[in-house]
Amino acid sequence: MITASWSTRLRETIGIDLRSLALFRLALGSLLCVDTLRRISDLAAFHTDAGMLPRSFLVQDDGGYRVSLMLANGEPWFAGLFLLLTAAVALAFALGWRTRLVSVLLFALIVSVQNRNPMVLIGGDSLITCLLFWSLFLPLGARYSVDAALSTQPPPQQNLHVSPASLGMVLQVLSVYFFSAVLKDGADWWPDGLAVYYTMELERYATPTGRLLLHAPWLMKALSWFVYFLEWLGPILALSPLLLRPLRFAVMLMLMAMHIGFLICMEIGHFPLVSLCSLTLLTGGWVWDRLGQRLRARPVSIYYDHDCGFCRRSCLLLRHFLLLGPAPIRAAQDDPEMGPMLEREFSWIVVNEQHQPQLRWAAFVALVQASPILRPLAPLMRWRPVAAAGDWLYLRVAHNRGAVAAASLWLMPERAVRFGCGWLAQGVAAVFVAAVLVWNLATINLVPLAWADAMKPVFRPLRLDQLWNMFAPYPSRADGWTVFPGELEDGSRIDVLHPDQPLSWDKPEQALSQRHENIRWHTYRWRIWEKNYAAHREYYGRYLCREHNRQATPGKRLLGFEMIWMQEFSKPPGEPTSITRFNGWKHECITAELREKLEALRAQDDAAGAE
Repeated sequence: MITASWSTRLRETIGIDLRSLALFRLALGSLLCVDTLRRISDLAAFHTDAGMLPRSFLVQDDGGYRVSLMLANGEPWFAGLFLLLTAAVALAFALGWRTRLVSVLLFALIVSVQNRNPMVLIGGDSLITCLLFWSLFLPLGARYSVDAALSTQPPPQQNLHVSPASLGMVLQVLSVYFFSAVLKDGADWWPDGLAVYYTMELERYATPTGRLLLHAPWLMKALSWFVYFLEWLGPILALSPLLLRPLRFAVMLMLMAMHIGFLICMEIGHFPLVSLCSLTLLTGGWVWDRLGQRLRARPVSIYYDHDCGFCRRSCLLLRHFLLLGPAPIRAAQDDPEMGPMLEREFSWIVVNEQHQPQLRWAAFVALVQASPILRPLAPLMRWRPVAAAGDWLYLRVAHNRGAVAAASLWLMPERAVRFGCGWLAQGVAAVFVAAVLVWNLATINLVPLAWADAMKPVFRPLRLDQLWNMFAPYPSRADGWTVFPGELEDGSRIDVLHPDQPLSWDKPEQALSQRHENIRWHTYRWRIWEKNYAAHREYYGRYLCREHNRQATPGKRLLGFEMIWMQEFSKPPGEPTSITRFNGWKHECITAELREKLEALRAQDDAAGAE
């Protein structure tokens, strides 16, 4: 019995509940769909040859490790179609449609998008590719998916999935925090507790809400210690076989609370949201079992037209996604009462728990009323305008059932689905468990860096080359804002990034965290200052010149500009900050020959005006 008990604990320690995998799939797929669509707003700038990173320079600068399908074409139409395809595949991933195939496609597409412009990547992007990689080896579609709903082969009966891939995913989720804590070896985290203070001093990250913390020094110190020790101890406690269920659940909730705090207080992109998606994987099966006991579906029976395969598949999907359990689905023609009613009313039929038959939209509302999770929406769906629209939609589909059925037969056939991976795939996963662990140990100097270097030809193309050094070893002291003073043909000067505002060197009144278009632009402009990315400045300069002059009127075309960095260096609490001006680089939009001719013409005009 003792051996059996420890075996069960070990399985729960390294395993993942299939229902948690389904929640993770839905959350991550939805997030990727939205994030990819948001990239379309910066399509030309970030993903085409007309932007700040043409393919020729990317291939030359990157050294050949990164692989991207987007390098096949540098035109905006191709990049737009590529992003739309990626968003569609992410949506299919969220719904669990052909999950195995879609997982592979999504991983390849997301890696391609990220590799197209590494200059705009943020912390959440690295975590996304790591999570998608481990997803390739896990049965993501075994619960609450289109695959599970329409499979002619039953999904796994056991909710707990244990494999090398589940171990790899659990370690991946927890590695983010543990290795980040190890790298936070600056005194700002411990013992001084000033990390949150210096972070909130960084106006390029801090939101107006986060800046309010500066008025509570004791709270900032407590939060610094909370983050530091939670990242240190959380992964250890979450892997403890003793008191596993309460400890892992508590760690999950505290880490989620930490990321919600990040969302409220900091503008760091989607990293907190991606992390929240990953933490859902720590939800133990006992949580779902308890919820299942409290949230029970009400009894209903569903009747469809036996000549309509689309109708049967629709009923299967509704039963599955509305969590109706074993609600019976029958052909109406097999029932002496329901068959004539279906023919007479030209409608499917749902019999609710009061044994009352419901038709058309009301039948769908009856299923929602029976659902343990969507039940609160039933009154809204009964509202007369919503019900009228629902009946209209139902009749449109019913009268065009042949075309809809033909399309659905290709999109959603009933088929045998293989949910798990074979031994070969799990063997590959086992190798990567060891390899990723060695890589992370190299980032904290516990194994030779040469070992990680040897893995770069594999890890870099897959974007598994992770480094969890967020605000490590301590938060940066350097903050500030950029000014791009530019010269126009008529001799006037403007701020190239804000041409509608007067050129000023003063600190902007608007919060720095809200001054940029989005976090990717902010990340790019911050990196362009770094010495390692100096070669990118020429291409950014060309982009700014093209964008300004494309719509400029004669006399207002941009001749050149400078990049000036106004650095505000954070000081310890109570000491005033200091601002230093740094000149970045100067870029000419025209050739030196044209510049000389223009200056000569200006001199002639000045002389004529003087006469």
